[in-house]
Amino acid sequence: MLTRGNRKLGRNRIWSFTLPSGTPDTCPGITPTCQRHCYATALEQFRPTAAARYQQNLALTQRRDFATRMRAFLVAHAVRVVRVHVGGDFTSERYASAWCRVIRKSPGVQFYFYTRAWRVAEIKRVIDRMAELPNCRAWYSVDRDTGIPTDVPERVRLAWLATAPDDRPPPEVHLVFRIRRLRSLPVPSDGPTICPTETPRSSERAVTCERCGHCWRPSPGGRTPLTLVYPAQEEVPSARTVA
Repeated sequence: MLTRGNRKLGRNRIWSFTLPSGTPDTCPGITPTCQRHCYATALEQFRPTAAARYQQNLALTQRRDFATRMRAFLVAHAVRVVRVHVGGDFTSERYASAWCRVIRKSPGVQFYFYTRAWRVAEIKRVIDRMAELPNCRAWYSVDRDTGIPTDVPERVRLAWLATAPDDRPPPEVHLVFRIRRLRSLPVPSDGPTICPTETPRSSERAVTCERCGHCWRPSPGGRTPLTLVYPAQEEVPSARTVA
């Protein structure tokens, strides 16, 4: 179900849930730009075992008890941070609503996600409800094709996908992701934050998402402060599917 960590996320704090990527069925807000540069699709092509696991996850999302099973997994593994969708996206209003229930009923877990499904009106309504929950950080994914949304809730942030050296994000953007061939370029002195894992010094600084926290830590001004406690020698069981 959930997988604990990877090279970018870090190895301990962050668990993730992933679906197949790169098609309108699993990425309903897909754009030509994100489809052309999708790292998750490339990963699935070279790792058939992972791709098979993502298909299994997709089947789980179609079960009526998905939210119950997810909650059971979070409790069984003492999960404290979840990235929803390393690959894939909210496929439907029903599926997004299931995650909304999970987040609402898991106040001790911090959730975060990037999504282009805001481009689908009925899914956007649910995403915006999730963004209102104090233990959720919601990011609309944007690029040259989407432009800047006209309706961005106060607690939602914008993450821009830069695909060329001259691909400068609009001023409304809060975070920039860069495709691989741009990551060796210097970091501009102005503009929004560039994901620290995608800068020239990321390897020497051993940057990971769990150490950075820019995307997932509770937002300043959240209605209810969330305290995350990570003992130095915390032991968390390995991921396994809840029966």
